[in-house]
Parts: sequence; structure tokens; C-alpha cells
Amino acid sequence: MYKQQIKAIFILISNIHSPTMHSTEYNHSTNRTPRIGLALGCGGAKALVHMGVLKALEDNNIPIHAVSGCSMGAYVGALWASGVPADKMIHLAAEMRDKKSLKQLADPAVPPIQGLFYGNKIKEHLRATIGSPKIEELDRKFVCIAANLENYQRVVFNSGDLLEAVHASCAMPGIIVPVTVNGIRCVDGGVIDPVPVYALKKYTDVDYVIAISTTPTLNDIDSDVAIEATLVSANEGLIQEDESATDWIKNKLSDLGKKYNPAAKGNMLDTLRRSLKASQIRIAHDACKQADLAISAVCMESDWDEYERYEHFISLGAKAALNAMENIKKLTTPIPIE
Repeated sequence: MYKQQIKAIFILISNIHSPTMHSTEYNHSTNRTPRIGLALGCGGAKALVHMGVLKALEDNNIPIHAVSGCSMGAYVGALWASGVPADKMIHLAAEMRDKKSLKQLADPAVPPIQGLFYGNKIKEHLRATIGSPKIEELDRKFVCIAANLENYQRVVFNSGDLLEAVHASCAMPGIIVPVTVNGIRCVDGGVIDPVPVYALKKYTDVDYVIAISTTPTLNDIDSDVAIEATLVSANEGLIQEDESATDWIKNKLSDLGKKYNPAAKGNMLDTLRRSLKASQIRIAHDACKQADLAISAVCMESDWDEYERYEHFISLGAKAALNAMENIKKLTTPIPIE
């Protein structure tokens, strides 16, 4: 009788620790939807490709948990994190499709010692769309990157005034006057982190990161396509044999303007921008390697200020995202709860 009691107790204890007894209950709570983050790179007008990518993600019901951005990528990311859908963003881009519309956002710095423009009108344009939210109040987690001019470090905005953070992140050196935030003098985040993958991983709780880069890859700049694009760029403004006299005069006036415009091709600011791009290519290359998936939406034949080509850039981004959609959907596979 005593031995039978001992045996019954042993069987009871064994059943308590048996995995088969609790397997059904355990499986119900072991998986969850992955938290996916987007790292939106810089690129000026070329960064409008992000709108095309976001449109493709929305159309395919891809859940996005967090977004990081720098420069124009921060501007687009701020809109999306604030709940502005891709269709509305595309409409906003259409409003800026001509030079006249862009000139309305210009606020010249006088004297132009630290930059050509203050950038305050651009900030107010963003305010008109999303208001004045705090970063921690947004619909999605948001991280914004700028560069600290004093100690050369990355400045990460993951709380506080959203408009101020985006303004700092978009302060292109030489073009926009540096923006002082909390005593820190900041410029364009693309200078130090053109595709902010690392910051997204460090300052949010994402499981996977999708990097979206408009910066040419190392393969791009070594390709024949890049060489051809450079040749076309170098020959812009040259007079063709069949040009009319009016066209010839316009080209001459344009050439005259270039001599006195510091941002014109070949002049001081253009040289500065191209020099920065040379280092950005290497930094972006390393950043994309840290991402779980990298989408490259590069337009070699366009300039950073061609906002009138918004449809082309948006289409390029949508196409790149759709080409990668099979791999994107793999990232949505439920993962075990730790």
C-alpha cells in the first residue's frame, strides 16, 4: 500500500512537468507579430522615393512599428509617423512640383554667411499639415537624426518638438543655416548617418529593419550607367547645332548666372555637396549591410533639387518596394515570444 502511494505521487509529479500536458496552452502564447522598422535615407527630391515605398507597404498591409529618417527622409518619416497616409503625401509633393511653389518656401538669410536660407518656412509648411506634436505623441515610434557641428557626433531626436527635430535634420550645409536645438548647433543628418539603421535599432524595440536608400551603391558608381550619367550632367547647357537663337540667349544668361550663383554646378556649394556625397556613399553602404533588408531606389540621372520630377521618384520607390515585396512579407512571419 505504501509503495502504491509513492508510485502515484511520482506519476503526478511527472505529469506536472510533462510538456505534452501543457503543449496546447503553450503554443497559444508563443508567437507574435514582428515589429518592423523603416530607415529612410536622405536625398533631397530623390528622397520622394520613400513615398512610393510607403504607398506599396500600405497597399500590401505591411505593419510598420517604427521609422527613422534623416534630411528629406526625416521630413517624409515625420509625416507618416504623424498618421499622414501615402496618398496625401503624394498630393503634397504634387503641390511643390514647380520652381514657383518652391520659391514660396524660400526665406533668404541676410547676410548669407552661415547659409543661403533659414528654413523656417519649410518648418511652417510642415506645421500646417501635422500641427506641433511631440515625437513621443506620434502614431508610430519615430527617430530623427542630425549632426552636431561642435563634436561631430550623431544627434538623435526620439522625444521633444518634432518640427524642431526635422528642421535640424534638414539643414543642408551651406544651403540652410545651422539649427540650434537645446544649445547644440545641428546640420543635416545625412552628413553623418545617410541611412539611419543603427539609431532605429538602438532607440526603438524593432525586430527587423528595412533600409531604404537613395544613395548610389559602390556598384552603382563603378558602373557604366554612372559614367554615362556623369557625362550627361557635364554636358548640360551645351549648345546643340539645331538650337534656335532664343535658346542660345537663354543658355548664355544661364551661364552668366552660374558664375555668380554659389550653388550652381561646379561652384562652391555644389563642390561641397558632391564632396559630402562621396563619403555618404561609403557610410550608406555600411548602414545597409546592418539592415535585415535593404531597398535601393537610386536615380543616377537626376539632381537633388528636381522636385518637379516627383512622379518619377515616387514611381521608382513603389517599383523598388514591389520588387522586394516577397522578402518584405517574409519579415511579417510571426516570431516566438522571448
